[in-house]
Amino acid sequence: MAFYFRTLICLLLLFAAGTTFVSAQHKSLLDHPVSIHVPADSLIRVLKLLEEKAKCNFAFDPDLLRNKKSTALNFVQTPLSEVLSQLLFGSNLGFTLVGKDIVISPLKEKNWTISGHVRDQASGEALIGATVYLPSLGVGINTNQYGFFSLFIPEGIHKLMISNTGFQTREETIRLEQDVQLNIELALKTNRLEEVEIKSSNITPNPILLNEQNLGPTQLNNAAYYAGEVDVVKRLQMQNGIKSLSEGSSGLFVRGGNSDQNLILLDEAIVYNPSHLYGLVSVFNPDVVNNIQVYRDYIPANFGGRLSAVVINRMTEGNNKQFQLSGGLNSLSARIAAEGPIVKDKSSFIVAFRRSLLDVFQSKFKLFNPFSVYYDINAKANYKLNQNNTIFYSVYAGKDKLLSENAYTNNWGNLTSTFRWNHVFNSTIFQNVSLIYSNYNNLLDLNADTLSQKTQWQTRVRDVTLKADYTYYLNPLNQIKFGGSGIYHQFNPGEAKQSPNDEFNIPGDKSLEAALYYSQRLTLSSHFELDYGLRLSLFKNNELRNNVFDDQGNRIETHEVKLFVNPEPRFNLSYLPTKDQRYFFTYNRNFQYLQLIQNSTLAFSSLEPWIPASKSIKPQRSDYFSLGYRYMPNRYTWSANAYYKRMENQLELIDHAQIIKNPEVRRQLKSGMARAYGMELELSKTEGQFSGTLAYSYSRVFRKIESLNFGQEFVANYDIPHELKITAKYDMTKRLSFQSFFICSTGRPLTLPVGYYQHDGLNVPIFEERNTVRFPVFSRLDLSAQYQFKSRIAGERFLSSVLSVGVYNLYNRKNPLYYHLNPSSFEAKKSSIEYGLGIYPWIAYSFKI
Repeated sequence: MAFYFRTLICLLLLFAAGTTFVSAQHKSLLDHPVSIHVPADSLIRVLKLLEEKAKCNFAFDPDLLRNKKSTALNFVQTPLSEVLSQLLFGSNLGFTLVGKDIVISPLKEKNWTISGHVRDQASGEALIGATVYLPSLGVGINTNQYGFFSLFIPEGIHKLMISNTGFQTREETIRLEQDVQLNIELALKTNRLEEVEIKSSNITPNPILLNEQNLGPTQLNNAAYYAGEVDVVKRLQMQNGIKSLSEGSSGLFVRGGNSDQNLILLDEAIVYNPSHLYGLVSVFNPDVVNNIQVYRDYIPANFGGRLSAVVINRMTEGNNKQFQLSGGLNSLSARIAAEGPIVKDKSSFIVAFRRSLLDVFQSKFKLFNPFSVYYDINAKANYKLNQNNTIFYSVYAGKDKLLSENAYTNNWGNLTSTFRWNHVFNSTIFQNVSLIYSNYNNLLDLNADTLSQKTQWQTRVRDVTLKADYTYYLNPLNQIKFGGSGIYHQFNPGEAKQSPNDEFNIPGDKSLEAALYYSQRLTLSSHFELDYGLRLSLFKNNELRNNVFDDQGNRIETHEVKLFVNPEPRFNLSYLPTKDQRYFFTYNRNFQYLQLIQNSTLAFSSLEPWIPASKSIKPQRSDYFSLGYRYMPNRYTWSANAYYKRMENQLELIDHAQIIKNPEVRRQLKSGMARAYGMELELSKTEGQFSGTLAYSYSRVFRKIESLNFGQEFVANYDIPHELKITAKYDMTKRLSFQSFFICSTGRPLTLPVGYYQHDGLNVPIFEERNTVRFPVFSRLDLSAQYQFKSRIAGERFLSSVLSVGVYNLYNRKNPLYYHLNPSSFEAKKSSIEYGLGIYPWIAYSFKI
């Protein structure tokens, strides 16, 4: 037994020694130093050359290496293992020593993440919608609303192409063998006539993103405006499918939706009234606009509460590299803005102020006297706590004071405030948490025979919002978003100030609007893309009831509480037969819990009481379907879109209903349905010395409201069937450019009385069918020219300025604003038309130091 035991021990020792010897042989082979110059050639020929130099044998399947190539490399006394690692890097191949042969075989793919921010090189400003593209893989992504991106891609050497409209395309070569975090800065293009842009059809990683329209400062500036006042709302009204009712109106009517059915955000805060001077100017100061995003087709699940469209205005963050001063002057307003670093490359600020000059130039625009005035203030600051955490704070305050000729006033204004925290959990998960305040207030003088009897009518909406949004970048073909929000609303639909009691006040409401959402963007194959989401909305309203009495006749305070919970699904499916063509089908279901009530068909109205869904008022609902096609060859874009929308629980006031001092106004709202359909055609050229857009839309909107119009369907007062828009821009030189805008559309409908009857000595109009009369055809041509100056003033500091001249309404078209009824006559046809602006030449100047 001892003999067998000793024999076994000897054999084990002999086997261990042999194994150690073989391992040493193998180790010495891979550690063998090699000196070789590797040419840029096929990998098969390079391995044959290496066999001769290293005195080794390679075993591989030629089909695996047939199309693989090596870059030129030079090695001096480098271990064979290191030589092979560098030769095979990024090829998805590895090596294993088997006996005396080195076997080349496929590796299990390793993936790493490239993430970071894309910013403006000059100011450090985050670039929204910039594209990060990998030509070798044919994938890419657009930066989010905070300039962040993330790509999960295979290990290897990759070339990145980073581009954004108006900026020079930048190329970066990345050796990816671990997670990489990049901060990329793009330089502005300096020669607009020699721009070479990557086609959007080639660089957009997911054509579904084209449902979202982005407008930056460049696109805003290159257009013809009234008085040279660069204006966000007026620029949107130049887009196909977005309508306005008349000159000077700030209303946006999108694909059959009313003006109150658009969600308008300023740094995530809701703006309830986006206009100054009844709409002649918007509240968005062009000096602080970073990016405008518009959703009018597919609306992502993270947005809700409105039926038609979403308009997102993000304020600029301020230059974090150097101090700058900018401003401008025209016949409407003067503005000034200052920005600069608080801590260079880490923190910045911007402060901007704008004030009207109507009282200075004593300019008059039909609806208000020359001593009317408006102003707005914007401020924003940010601080980068570390690589993964940044905080932002912004505030906006705007005010209008419009005087009538009899010294009565209408004052209104918006106040918003937003605190945001951006946090990057890791290279694939991005978070934004926001705390938001919004306050819209409107104060209207009520006519009285004596000053002592004069009272004021006030309406107000106050919001406090808390929301959290998360983005999970699973891979370039799969992106997930989820989050939630809660809004606490306080509604004051109408209150008579200086009134001895509240018997004429419209009851107020306190409401909670909350939502949870999930959405995902998927590339199903090389030809199909899917974007889908589900939003679960909740609305709880507490309505105060006025003028309620107990059995003894004592007034008591009572409340009515109502809860609504609604799912809101939506999806967009795209088919891409080729790289420059796209077909898509969209469905959205949306609920809206707020309603703007008005008893006027005028485009100009200062009285804007908002009321929420309640026990007596159901929330609005829409089901939206669209089918579209987009073709993008070379420098052109051709698109066609058809849509159908059905809207439930639409509200209208009965004839002769009053809002002011009417506590029962809710009982005078009638509910019904609306349907809208239309088609939009557009041809645009976006590059080159000449660029422009030719757009035509055909659309109809019909409403059917309980007990109105004899129960029959009627056209909505914003039904404009035909509309043609042409925008054009010509760059004559690097400094001189020309812009034009032309519009021609069907006149909007209105209701005129068929006669009058006398009541208490007054002539009261008699209405029959609704909206059976139309204004004349609306048309207008605007022209402008810009000349850019640039001069050195000190060191590397320059003064950049733009002198603009133009003519509004070049051929002096008398477009109607409204009908002025003449109740002193019993003949309805003697009502007169009030016309808008005629021809108006202007000059404007803007600068930046």
